[in-house]
Amino acid sequence: MKRVRELTFLQFFGYLALVLGLLIELYALFDNPGSRVSGDDMFGGAVVLGIAVAFIHSPHLPFNLILITLSTLGFADFTFIHTHSWLWTIILAIAVAAFLIYFFGIRNDVRRRQSEWFHF
Repeated sequence: MKRVRELTFLQFFGYLALVLGLLIELYALFDNPGSRVSGDDMFGGAVVLGIAVAFIHSPHLPFNLILITLSTLGFADFTFIHTHSWLWTIILAIAVAAFLIYFFGIRNDVRRRQSEWFHF
């Protein structure tokens, strides 16, 4: 309970968006998979997960990368269902992942923590 009190409102909103985004994507994954309705639901879940990445901004890099991956997969699923083209799906997935990584400062987090990594 103490950890919940330490959250700011924005972080709480981010975790709420995370739960909601995962629920939407799971629903889309099991409700008529491959249909246009499922693709639209997956898009909605991906957008909500993108919002979660923006508001949580966790100091843990693997957590951020997992959220970005889930959001990217949602956008990719939406694209593939609507276009049936692997080329456009891969292009959009790379573009969305690059946008989320750059826009939400993951690149800066990696550079800032690079001095803490073990050097061989």
